[in-house]
Amino acid sequence: MRKKKHPEHVNHERWLVSYADFITLLFAFFVVMFAVSQVDTKKLGHFTEAFSKAVGITVMPLTGQSVLEGPASPNADDTPSGESGTGELDEIGASLADLVGSDPALRGIQIIRRGNELVLRLPENVFFDIGDARVKPSTVSTLKVIAPKLAQRSVEVRIEGHTDDRPIVSGRYRSNWELSTERAMGVMGILIGNSVPPGRLSIAGYGEYRPIASSATEEGRRQNRRVDLVVSPVHPMREVPWTDRRDAQAEAPSDQANLDEDAAPEEPVASDPEDAAPEEDAGVAAEGPDGSAKARGSAE
Repeated sequence: MRKKKHPEHVNHERWLVSYADFITLLFAFFVVMFAVSQVDTKKLGHFTEAFSKAVGITVMPLTGQSVLEGPASPNADDTPSGESGTGELDEIGASLADLVGSDPALRGIQIIRRGNELVLRLPENVFFDIGDARVKPSTVSTLKVIAPKLAQRSVEVRIEGHTDDRPIVSGRYRSNWELSTERAMGVMGILIGNSVPPGRLSIAGYGEYRPIASSATEEGRRQNRRVDLVVSPVHPMREVPWTDRRDAQAEAPSDQANLDEDAAPEEPVASDPEDAAPEEDAGVAAEGPDGSAKARGSAE
């Protein structure tokens, strides 16, 4: 006796296998893209600088120029200045960090990243005597090492002088304002003498009003006595005429009122015969033979 053959059922869920393969490949693609996008700029800067010194050529030009000869790319100027400026700061920080670790003349300098600025902190006990604005001759060589790093980059340097909150006892300076400003000017003179363009330098004296530590302790006051070299990217300044927005806001309501008056709808003219009838009857009224008023119209 023959066995009955069961009909084969068509598998309608085979598409799940292809779908699962597609989702897996898509996931792997995005994982690779994410991994490629995470670039350690500090390590890249170290590698680029070391390779450039070994080979003797610039691997990654910093001015947006192409490595190969030929016409400039039409989109070369489309790179935001903030990105290129950040790269400049990263390379300056990386090169100075290497020098601080290897050059004894740079020991004591702190390198701090603050937003889109790089701060080179010069402590007072290393560069100045207490109450004096003259840079110690033994530390002038330190500024001579820093100056070329700043001169060859397209950056601006703001030299900030700071003091503690103790009043001036010597008669040379009248206040901490003058002492902090004189110290900034002394550092600026050394940088200018070592090829840093004066047009990219500025000074500021803050006295005791920008502390970084508590002035209640001697250690805190020692940290507050400092000179900061604040390095920032060069941003072109764009000037626009100033306009008083208060006048514009005061004129806005009157202008709106004029618009409302111009747009006010006119009063509609009555077109109903009944509305116009009294005026017409008043104009055609006549006096009858018996002295009564009689109107011309259908009643005549």
